[in-house]
Amino acid sequence: MKKTLITAAFLGLPLVTNAALPDTPVPFKSGAGVIADGVIYIGLGTAGQNWYSLDTKAENPTWNEIQAFPGQPRDQAQAVVLDNKIYVFGGMGKKDASASVISVRNEVYCYDIANNSWEQVMTRSPLGLGGHAAVTIDGQNAIFVGSVNKAIFDGFFEDTEACKNDKQALAAINAAYVGKKTQDYFFMADILAYNAKANAWSNLGRSPNKGTAGSALAVNDDGTATVIGGEIKPGLRTAKTLQFNVDKYGVISFTQTPDMVAPHNESVQEGVAGAFAGSIDNVVVVAGGANFPGSTQAYAQGKNFAHEGKTKTWRDEIYTYANGEWNEVGSLPLPLGYGVTIDNGDELLLIGGETTNGVATSKIYSIKLQDGKVAVSQ
Repeated sequence: MKKTLITAAFLGLPLVTNAALPDTPVPFKSGAGVIADGVIYIGLGTAGQNWYSLDTKAENPTWNEIQAFPGQPRDQAQAVVLDNKIYVFGGMGKKDASASVISVRNEVYCYDIANNSWEQVMTRSPLGLGGHAAVTIDGQNAIFVGSVNKAIFDGFFEDTEACKNDKQALAAINAAYVGKKTQDYFFMADILAYNAKANAWSNLGRSPNKGTAGSALAVNDDGTATVIGGEIKPGLRTAKTLQFNVDKYGVISFTQTPDMVAPHNESVQEGVAGAFAGSIDNVVVVAGGANFPGSTQAYAQGKNFAHEGKTKTWRDEIYTYANGEWNEVGSLPLPLGYGVTIDNGDELLLIGGETTNGVATSKIYSIKLQDGKVAVSQ
């Protein structure tokens, strides 16, 4: 691993450089996005069924609307480039236009970049994929980490819809949903893989950590994947991190890595869900996300409804992991999470997301490592 010294010279005060890319066409959060041959593609989430492209190599990059997504709108789908096509997996949305509630989706869609056309792939993920993270290491296989449990998640929304006019029943349903222990949500701990050429799924192994939803996932140049944080039950995050490698035979090996460090002005790292993450020069960079301060202590004290009375807090901290250490190295210009991270050579592009109170943004931020310091630009 290349050793890069990261200092905290900009802790709480990001270095801002010149603007480069235009705002997204609509305020954009909870969507999916990728980069292929220097062109960024984003869609779903608050963009609905719309998808847009932007050529970063153009003299004056502009967003263009491309063919619309053929399935139902959805949040938290994940997109991966395989065999020069864009594959979109899962998400949370309605089964069809007539459905009254959302559910965890397991469909796969493919966008042919050359022909500007979509098709639904004749497959389904073996487990529902909602709140999952996805990457590719080799351009042939998509790898998935984390997800809520489809049966429990779908059942909750079906039950609340059925009892929507009965306040007493609704209160009981909600209390049962938030009052479980972490292990009773059955979040996905299996690491799944999908091979585009074979149109086949496989199970690469089971994480030694608890199943999560909303984890961040980054891949170094050597193929090492790092899993950061995520939810371990509604309202409760984890500070745990983990690395894994997959060999050519599909065998996975895990390495337990240190917990994220606490923010400089706080005594506890609550963990984050919905954070941005990627790798620059084999340094893992994690930014933003959201958590409920105080929920970790409450759960440790035996309160299963750990985030009761706690305030959801969007974060602005930037962390790096290199040489076996986590460090807080700076901050974003505003609290931000649940956007799309694009690995673009020597920078990470943070596209859209939501800030305090869930307000969607159209901004694009760039994170670079310059002279051992973190640099953030818009």
